Amino acid sequence: MEFWKDSNEAVTAISKMWENVGKDAELREGARKVNQLILFDYTESGPDCAVWVDCRKDAFVIGTGKPPDTPDLTMSLSADDAHRSWMNKLNPVMAITRKKIRVKGSATGLLKLVPKLKKVAVIYAQTLTDLGWADKIMK
Repeated sequence: MEFWKDSNEAVTAISKMWENVGKDAELREGARKVNQLILFDYTESGPDCAVWVDCRKDAFVIGTGKPPDTPDLTMSLSADDAHRSWMNKLNPVMAITRKKIRVKGSATGLLKLVPKLKKVAVIYAQTLTDLGWADKIMK
């Protein structure tokens, strides 16, 4: 992996980012409108390297590894490409068309959140800083 020393480091950063996204009223509301259990599957970067977000029925629950239910949407990509995406350096629409991100299920709702990625990138950078990993922030 280019950015992570191991899959646990990637899962820690991304799950903490989602916790912080949940503290932002606008982003939390946008995620809840998606109304799906979303699995971000990074297992090509290591076993159990996955983060899920349950936005169904006004919930906002984050977990790691395999989700408790069958996901409505699975986004499969490397942990490094996830890092690029959350840093707003990898356009998710282009990444899907180039097969860097593989989608199982309907991504329509999630793609509505693409305009909010700049705000997520700021939260992600702050999350990395808070974890002591500011050196991973992409300029």
